[in-house]
Amino acid sequence: MPRVLIIEDNPVNLELVAATLELEGHQIVTAETAEVDLRLAAAEQPDPILMDLHLPGIDECKAARALQADPAATAIPVVAITAQAMRGDEQKAREAGCDAYLTKPVDAHALRETLRRLLDRSSAWSLGVAQFLGKGGS
Repeated sequence: MPRVLIIEDNPVNLELVAATLELEGHQIVTAETAEVDLRLAAAEQPDPILMDLHLPGIDECKAARALQADPAATAIPVVAITAQAMRGDEQKAREAGCDAYLTKPVDAHALRETLRRLLDRSSAWSLGVAQFLGKGGS
């Protein structure tokens, strides 16, 4: 069962995304600030992280870069989510290390497809590492 870390400061948005993912069988971990996100990512090792781009307390691009720089979290896919989509925001998010970008209100189908694609890619990467390590130990 995939574990998803959702970082969202708006309780209604958090509940909607969490409920959608729970119906899909995902285990949900939540946080309201990016500072908590950085600690939870290392501790919980979620499969993907869904992060609102407009959180109090930290620049989200800095948070995404910090995740990419942390060896315990660098392989975790990050999905940027925003209600205030401005031209260039998706590019900034991707340059900061986000693997996907969704706008609010989040379309349930787009969310499911994005997570499926990221989880498939992450599983393939993990399988490749395991096979490499298995072959290296022969």
